[in-house]
Amino acid sequence: MDNFLIEASEEEKINTLYELFKNDAGFLKRINETMFEDTPLHLAASDGETCFAVEVMNLMPSFARKLNKDGLSPMHLALLKGHSELVLLLLRADRDLVRVKGRGGMTPLHYATHNGSIDLLADFLEACPKSIEDMTVQGETVLHIAVKNNMLEALEVLVGWLKRVCHEDAFSWRTDILNWRDKQGDTVLDIAAIQLLYEINARNSKGKTALGTLQHQTKMDRRVVRQLLRKTRVSKPPSPKSTKTLAKYLRSKTTFDERLAVYITRQRMKIAEDLRNALLVVAGVIVAATFHAVFSPPGSFRKETANPTIMINGTYSTVTDASASGESPSNEAGKSVMDNGAFIVFSTFNTFVICSVIGILGLLLSDGLIGGNMMLMLIYLLVCYAVSLYVISPRLNIAVPDLLFLSLFIVFLYTILLIHSLGKRKLQQLNYDANKCPKEALADEVQESGARNASNDSSAKNITSA
Repeated sequence: MDNFLIEASEEEKINTLYELFKNDAGFLKRINETMFEDTPLHLAASDGETCFAVEVMNLMPSFARKLNKDGLSPMHLALLKGHSELVLLLLRADRDLVRVKGRGGMTPLHYATHNGSIDLLADFLEACPKSIEDMTVQGETVLHIAVKNNMLEALEVLVGWLKRVCHEDAFSWRTDILNWRDKQGDTVLDIAAIQLLYEINARNSKGKTALGTLQHQTKMDRRVVRQLLRKTRVSKPPSPKSTKTLAKYLRSKTTFDERLAVYITRQRMKIAEDLRNALLVVAGVIVAATFHAVFSPPGSFRKETANPTIMINGTYSTVTDASASGESPSNEAGKSVMDNGAFIVFSTFNTFVICSVIGILGLLLSDGLIGGNMMLMLIYLLVCYAVSLYVISPRLNIAVPDLLFLSLFIVFLYTILLIHSLGKRKLQQLNYDANKCPKEALADEVQESGARNASNDSSAKNITSA
């Protein structure tokens, strides 16, 4: 690369770049075709020159993925040099830059963890969730790197994110990544335990007892082992007086409403779209059939007559015959003509079916205004069902168990809906917002690249589409 371009100021570099075009219009293309070359974008990333970086990105977007002779991409360089604004600019242009592997298979996500840059770490996970799967050439996950380098805050961010992220692969990440073994055969918990034992041995060599060592072990060792042994339960919430950032949110303890919202959203993501549509149709038919059965029960309804009848052992008898047999007939119109035992069986199974199907519909319906209103209407439908069951019951005491069950189920559904809404509101912080990145004048093709990545993430069923 031209020395004049290297030594010039940021404004002069832009002018120098176009002067070079006049003499050699294809020099950027040749740089792009050369393996492991420092590009002008590497130069801008190293010096933190945002305007010059935007200029180069507009001219040659492919430079963002190119590695230099040190095995580093422009995002690697900007991160290592501490130029966070430029890192966010590159992230806005292409979210998948987080997964570009440099020397040793290290991605920008790995470097952010290694350096303890928890705010950038949270932004990377938010923008590109699948970057959590990337490993180094040593088979180390980002969790291995956090523990090996005693980066407790980074570990808290990672664990908090794994507990909250709503993605189609979230269940496998929670188990596979936490239990992944590197090339030495060590899991994250193994490394934490080894570090703890090493600390004990090192201090014992200075004449301290094992008990004294354990009482004075480092904060990192004590908390890492406790966190991992407690199934990644993060115990230190952020200070309420501190500035609320995504990293601090991820480090906080997960609440019940968050866990419920995450569980429901992950279960929804496991259902394919075609299967979801088919289940919605079938569930709707079942709800209609069970609700209609209350309006047209077997044997129909009683009618007001001079000589009311009652069904005994499958046959209709007059009031006189029914009284002689010990039955207590009713001549109220609109009551079911079924005897007590048959009505109990009918109402119990019908109630169980409609409650089960409405619960399944709650899982199938999407979030948001429409899905929430649909769930409220289903709850109101259950209220109407309970009233109808009460009206047609031959005796009030026969319908009491079903009415009590329906009341509890309605309260349960409403409570779940409310708690889930509160949890989803908290989880909205995990939605990637490109507007928080610098709003430089990126070229249309660069912006379209970022838009394509956002569309791909939505099709992958990230939390923003749940």
